[in-house]
This record gives sequence, structure tokens and C-alpha cells, in this order.
Amino acid sequence: MRIVGVALVLAGLGCGAASPPPPVGGPPDLTARPQGADDPIVARVDGRPIYGSCVAAQAAGRKVDARTALDDCIQLELLAGAAIARGLDRDPAIAAAGHDAAAARLVDREFRDRYQRFADLPASVRDPIMADNSEARGGHPLRASYFARVAVAKADAGGPREALAVRAIQDAHAAIAPRADLFPDDLKTAVQRAAAAVDPTLEIQAAPASPTREDFGLVEPYRKALFAVPQVGMVSSPTRTAWGWDLILYVEGRSPPALSLEQLGAKLFPRARLQYWNVWSGELARAHRAQVIGEGPLRRRLGDARGQGPSR
Repeated sequence: MRIVGVALVLAGLGCGAASPPPPVGGPPDLTARPQGADDPIVARVDGRPIYGSCVAAQAAGRKVDARTALDDCIQLELLAGAAIARGLDRDPAIAAAGHDAAAARLVDREFRDRYQRFADLPASVRDPIMADNSEARGGHPLRASYFARVAVAKADAGGPREALAVRAIQDAHAAIAPRADLFPDDLKTAVQRAAAAVDPTLEIQAAPASPTREDFGLVEPYRKALFAVPQVGMVSSPTRTAWGWDLILYVEGRSPPALSLEQLGAKLFPRARLQYWNVWSGELARAHRAQVIGEGPLRRRLGDARGQGPSR
């Protein structure tokens, strides 16, 4: 069973609520109603019917296939059944609004209103998410960089072409290493000139690298070379990476403030609550029995416009 947060979308479509339940002395009967004599029952949840009209409305409203729409209608009925089991059908507002309102009220009362902050979620949900995102707390000094590279193909490693690349990168380094006021264009130009003087067919690559901290986020030779540069505006020693010989310019240093646990929780909360919704609604679903009756009536109700019916 696909469990997703579709209850409020379904409520807006009015699935299974074509006519209000008849007046009764006790709790209202919130069983779904057919939309006409030819509206087939396509599934049951704990014995309560789901009609083809619900699936058709959901398929048209969300522009989804029949299988997805049927799963949505089953989800709504599961929520409505759970609401009725908790006595929410005795609420006068729900009695007036009907079947779909019971599901919406259950979601409001037991999920949306209850889980407003990261700290409201169960520890079984919070703790793994917080552990997986410990890096996001930040507070580590970062370095942004720019590299200029004399590329060396794998087939040329250790051969004459690599020897030419080494000579070019060493010449470029000798020309700019004493400086502490370099910009990316200075580095790129120096490497291009040196390579052209050694062998004009050498390939030059140059690009910025994303900011990273000292122990995270870069290939090891590049990272070590970058963090050995003493100050912004200076370049590294010639460095062999998997792609060739690099000079690395230290462009910028950053020291972002660390997030507190509360701030990180607030940042992670939207995704964490969505993750917990799947757990919460799945637990509801396991307490009920859903049965799909068959494809034929549903296909006839939806017509050719919706294509194939659900496959179970």
C-alpha cells in the first residue's frame, strides 16, 4: 500500500460524499455514498465501500493514473475509519461536513497540530536524522579555491607527455609563487603561457572549486595542497591529481557560525515531518484491511480517457 499525504487533496474533491448522510439520533453514518445507481464498488476498507466515482474524481483532480487514484481513495478511507474509531464522527462540525471531514480532522488533531516543531517528533525519528546531518551544523573554517591544470591522460601517465606537463607546471609555479596578490586570471594566464612555451598541444583546464573544510569534500591530493597554502592570494606547489598537474589558488576563507541543535532541527523539520508522516500513516494502515475488488468495474467507470485500471 502506497501511503502518502493526500488526505486534504481528497477532501477537496469530496470523494464518496455526493449526498449528505441521513439524519440519525446517534453518531452520523459516514459511510461513502455512490454517485448514482451505476457507481461501482471498486474496493473495501474494513468492509466500507470505495466507489468508482471517488477514483474518477481523484484521477481527474490530480491528473494521475487509476492505480494511484485508487490508492489515494483507499488512503482517505483508512484515515476516515481511524477517525470514526476515535469518535470524531460525533463532532457536530464533522457530522455536518460528512465523510471526508473526518479524515481531515484526524490529520489535523493527531498529526498537524501535534507535530509543529522538530522537538515534537519522536526520538526514533529525530535521532537518526540528526546523526545523518551532523555535518550541516557547520562552524568549520572553509576555503574556496581555483585551479589551473596541465591535463595528463591516463594513457600518458609516466610517459613523455607527462614529463612535458611537469615542466610546464613547474615553470608556471616559478613565475608566480612569490606573489600573494594573485587572482584566478593571473593563475590561468601563467599556466597557459608556460604550457605554450613547452608544447602548444598541452591541454589546460581551469575552474573554481566549491568551498570546503579541511577534512571534508575534496580529493585528498587537492585538499592537502590547498590547506597548505599559507594565505589568500597565494598558490600551492605543483600537485599531481588524477587528472594532471595542478596549481591551486587559495581564493577565499570563510568561517560560518555553527548552528545550534535547535537551529539545525528547525532547518531539518519540514523533511523530517514528511518522513514521519509515512511512518504515522503506515501504522494506521496496518490496523485496517483494504481489499481491491477488481479492475473491470473501475475501468468501465473511468472510461478510455484514464487508460488502464489498477493492477493488483
